[in-house]
Amino acid sequence: MVFKQYTYAFLSVVIVGLVQGQSMSSIGTYTTTQPLLTDYRSENYTTGRSVNISCTNKTWSEMIYTTWEIPKDRNLCTIAAHIDKLPVDNCLNGMVLRHTTNGESYLHIPLFKDTDEGIYKCETAYVGTSYTAYITVSARVSPQISTRLDFRVGKREAVCSAEGGKPAASISWRNRWNSSVTQSSNKNLDGSFTVESRLILPDSISAGNLSCIITHPSWGEKHWFMSTQDNREGPHFSLKKLGIYISCVIIALAILAVFCILRKIPQKSRNVEIHGLQTVYTIIKPSHKQQFSQGQTIGE
Repeated sequence: MVFKQYTYAFLSVVIVGLVQGQSMSSIGTYTTTQPLLTDYRSENYTTGRSVNISCTNKTWSEMIYTTWEIPKDRNLCTIAAHIDKLPVDNCLNGMVLRHTTNGESYLHIPLFKDTDEGIYKCETAYVGTSYTAYITVSARVSPQISTRLDFRVGKREAVCSAEGGKPAASISWRNRWNSSVTQSSNKNLDGSFTVESRLILPDSISAGNLSCIITHPSWGEKHWFMSTQDNREGPHFSLKKLGIYISCVIIALAILAVFCILRKIPQKSRNVEIHGLQTVYTIIKPSHKQQFSQGQTIGE
């Protein structure tokens, strides 16, 4: 009985020791392989402009090294700087490391494009600790604005569209008159968005002063007001005008054809008369010898 108690106690000590060893090993591995500070964030930048991406607010005088892993052509390239080593740059895409007047390091992109999107990894070390940041960089693309007035089921609809924006634009109407508004947002193949808003206009309202309001992060706080053009007669007016134009063209062609026909008929008649005169003149005109003979006859 005593032997069993000692056996259980020994096994318990061994199990506890193994568990503690694994925990210490896990903790030790974690603290030695992972940086002390890791950050995840997202940033949006407007295409066609220069961009500065900051890694940390530490100054270069405090750093030992800083390394950027940058997505490029579905791979990663590296731009790095070290206090005791030569700088590294195998990206060769115009991006460079710079410092502010305070000495803070940042990645400078001279011309930001859609292809520069991706996850940027920045790792820096300074005395006593290290820091790693995973920055999801996305492009802000200004949308293309268009407005029009549609006619559907006998009703006028003011349409305001923002196409190709990234992220999606926001559309509202300055005046709604308690009318129905429908809005759609579709994602395009390139990751941009097309947003369309439709407002049914009451019969008593003119679209001349109608405006839609479009906001987008690439414009800051600026609002865009777009007016539509009114056409109260609807699409049948355009068809009517088209019919009038076609009728005028047909009439003009008919008049031209008749004129050409009438012009050719007198020309043929004149040609016949002229040829007739020439024929008669040739028949009745006497030759020189005949004139002399006739003269003798008369003299006689």
